[in-house]
Amino acid sequence: MKNRPPEDPALHAFLDDVADVANDDPAEALELLDEASPDWQDHPEIHYFRGDLVWAVEGPEAAGPHFRRALERDARFADAHHALAQVYEAMDQRPAMIRHYLEVLRLDAHDDIGAGIGTKADQRFIAGVAESVLEDLPEEFKQRLGNVPVVLEARPAKYLVQDGFDPRALGLFEGPDHFHQRGIEAAAAPSRIVLYYANLLAMFADEDELREQVEVTILHEIGHYFGLDEDDMQRLGLD
Repeated sequence: MKNRPPEDPALHAFLDDVADVANDDPAEALELLDEASPDWQDHPEIHYFRGDLVWAVEGPEAAGPHFRRALERDARFADAHHALAQVYEAMDQRPAMIRHYLEVLRLDAHDDIGAGIGTKADQRFIAGVAESVLEDLPEEFKQRLGNVPVVLEARPAKYLVQDGFDPRALGLFEGPDHFHQRGIEAAAAPSRIVLYYANLLAMFADEDELREQVEVTILHEIGHYFGLDEDDMQRLGLD
C-alpha cells in the first residue's frame, strides 16, 4: 500500500504498535485501537486502520463503513479509496469498484510526481533486475519464451482501470499466451510483459525488497505466458 504517514508522530508510533499486534491477532489489535486517544478517534488513518482490521475479523462488507468514514475525513486518501474498491469488488459491485480504482489512479499519479518516484536511475535498476531474471531462466524456458519483451510503464493505463484492472498492480501479461500464438492472432496481439515501476517503487522502498518483488513479478507474468493460473502460481510461490 502507498500509505501516507500520519502527520502526528505519536499517532504514527501508536499505529505501528497496533500493526505489530495485528500480525498475530487482528481482534486484539482492534481492541487496542479502541484505546486510541480521543483526539485521534476521528482521524482518517484510524478509520482506515479500523477498516483493515474489521475486514480481517468480520469480512469486507463490515469494513466498508470505516473506509467510507476515512474518505469523509480526507477525500484524497488514496489507500482508503483502494480498500473501498476492494470491498466493492468482494461484494460484486463493479461500477463502484471501478469508480474508486480510477480515483486511486488519479491520486497516485499526482502523489508519485510530488515524491519524485520513477527516476531514470530507478527505472534502470528495475530493468536490470528484469534482465537478470530472464537471463537466469533455464534454457528450455528462454527458448519457449522467445522474443516476448518486458517493458516498463509508470502505472496501468486508464482504459485498463476502466475495465476493472487494479491501478496498483505490479505487472501485467498482455497478448496471447505461449499455447495460443497462432498466425493472425499472434500478429494482431503480440505478447508482452509490463512492469509498473511507479507502483513497485511506491510499495517497496528498500532496495532488496524491490529487487525481490521485481523478480517475483517477472516470474509471475511469465507464468501467465505459459498458461499457469493463479492457483498454480500460488503453489509455486509466484503469487
